[in-house]
Amino acid sequence: MELIILLLCGGLAIITSLLVIFTRNTVHSALWMISSFFFMAVLYLLLRAEFIAILQIIVYAGAIMMFVIYAIMMLNLRQEEQGPVRKTKVVGVVMLLVLFLELMVVGVGRGVLAIKGPVTDQLMAKFGHVAVLSNFLFSDYVLPFELASILLTAGVVGAVVLAKQKSE
Repeated sequence: MELIILLLCGGLAIITSLLVIFTRNTVHSALWMISSFFFMAVLYLLLRAEFIAILQIIVYAGAIMMFVIYAIMMLNLRQEEQGPVRKTKVVGVVMLLVLFLELMVVGVGRGVLAIKGPVTDQLMAKFGHVAVLSNFLFSDYVLPFELASILLTAGVVGAVVLAKQKSE
């Protein structure tokens, strides 16, 4: 039963992610992204990462997506004109397929819940989800965490620059 739910939510997450890319209306695209975040939260729940699932809903599907929708409305983005498929969308779909294939290669032969890393059930029972997550995040994985924050900041700055160029 768990495998069926996992495959169903994984497939729906992929479909809604593709709709984020290919939907021409930016508000609809943002709404598809919210549904994709919900399916990802279900996947986190199936992987027994309840804290991350709750953060996924509260932070990403709630706060950040409200910020994105507010930004779309403030920038007054119109529906994209009909035309041929953009090169960036094709690159996005190819990157999504590569990521999906990587995940399948890692997951084949290991079982559904085998990708746990150093986090074990005993560790979770002893310290709790938040303590284990914060310990790994701020010790072993501090460099990827900081790199992700720099990448997100660069993305925000790039979005502001692109938005200012269109308005001028």
